[in-house]
Amino acid sequence: MAESSTVSSLRELRRGKLIGYSLGTFGIMLLLMATESYSYNFYVYTIRIDSILVSLGTTINMLVSAFSGIIFGVVLDNTKPRKIGKRRPYILIGLPIWLVSAILVYLPPWIPPQAQAMVSTVIYWPTAIWYWAMSLLKGVFGGLMMIALSSVVPEISQTLENRKKVAVLASVLRIIGSIFSIAVPNILQSLLEDPTNTGYWTISGKFVRNVMPPVSIIFGIISAVLILISFFSIDESFHLNSPPPEKRSIGSTFKYLFIPAKDKEYMKIMTAGVTSQVSQFALIFTIIPFIAFVLGKGLPLNIVADLYIVYIIISISTKFVWLLIWWLVGKFLLKGKLIKANKINVGVIIIAAILELFFLTDMHIILRLILFITTFGTVLGSMYATSMFSSPIMNEMVDRAAEMHIARSGNESMMKDQAVTRLSGAYMGLFMFSTSIVAALSSSIYGVIFRGENSRDPIILTLGLASMGILYMISFVFLSWFKVKLRES
Repeated sequence: MAESSTVSSLRELRRGKLIGYSLGTFGIMLLLMATESYSYNFYVYTIRIDSILVSLGTTINMLVSAFSGIIFGVVLDNTKPRKIGKRRPYILIGLPIWLVSAILVYLPPWIPPQAQAMVSTVIYWPTAIWYWAMSLLKGVFGGLMMIALSSVVPEISQTLENRKKVAVLASVLRIIGSIFSIAVPNILQSLLEDPTNTGYWTISGKFVRNVMPPVSIIFGIISAVLILISFFSIDESFHLNSPPPEKRSIGSTFKYLFIPAKDKEYMKIMTAGVTSQVSQFALIFTIIPFIAFVLGKGLPLNIVADLYIVYIIISISTKFVWLLIWWLVGKFLLKGKLIKANKINVGVIIIAAILELFFLTDMHIILRLILFITTFGTVLGSMYATSMFSSPIMNEMVDRAAEMHIARSGNESMMKDQAVTRLSGAYMGLFMFSTSIVAALSSSIYGVIFRGENSRDPIILTLGLASMGILYMISFVFLSWFKVKLRES
């Protein structure tokens, strides 16, 4: 890939700025993973709302995030830079409303009648509408913050080596965030009198209702502090030294929405990334009931509760082990060949996910635990390492798009910086849009599959967890079709 300036003049995130920036996406992820990952179980298993209505709330969140991401991406690209920055102000706009909605989701003012909820999950519109409204707010304002933080990376980190460092740190923080996403619901489950019956009228259900609001408030405060640290760590002062952006009509501005969609190579790498990210929904919908009804099948309730603690230990250890393995593979064995490393990573996930089908057979608990550690541990650890490869590739594709845009327009006087800042939001926005749309579809499908008694069926839960392998197969195919040779500086 051709360079428009010398390496020494390129901007990089270093030391405190690197850590500070990374804390932003970590802050958003921390609250979502520590509390959002439990919202499905909260509304289905405790409040007893029909899984279709709950999954529809997730679908609303994803759809709103999708359209917010792609529209806000273009809006941010075409925002006039000010002293406070070009993309930074949108972080402050999105933070307060996103934060409040993420907390209020665990304080539904209405719940279904106990007589109906004791029999089965119910269709109860007041509670469902509340969940949908909070999901909508989270989708809009969370999407605004995410696109601001993601689209600024190609501008403030301009070398591939530095982008790799950003990706590695992001992977580490993502794992730390996931620890909370696992620890909070699983510790909660382990404290329950009966983790297989958490209806709101039971002792276990009352405990869940009382503890989740303060938990979300605590994590909300922590997340807000981390996001503000990121806000002050981002330096957009370089915009003040750039030529003023040309004035464009609304119509010409939104033409930029379609530029990444016409980039065939970007569409391949984006599709690979989208399908791998969406696989996480299989995990969200299945893992807590999977532990209770598959891994803990036939065991006493106190042993089932202990399995959630075992799961926390397995999750933490395997994620860091596999992150180290893939970092060593990418840096030394493959010597920075991002595409090849990404393909091998995805291939290992596919094989491990397929092996999870052995849970369909009857096994002793010891064999079940061994299989769980080797298969699910590999899937989980490798999945969290994927972004070490995919994130730098995405940023490199924005650079490539900027150079192609300058060449097509014939405007040789346009600086690469200018082209990047006009395209970064559109490219990252399309990725967010596609991820959210496919995630919304996946959420709806899983909501239907795990409706009613299916949410406790060992066979369906096993197939649901193993379905992650299918999504990664799609990712592998598109990675194989990708033809761009990235600079390996």
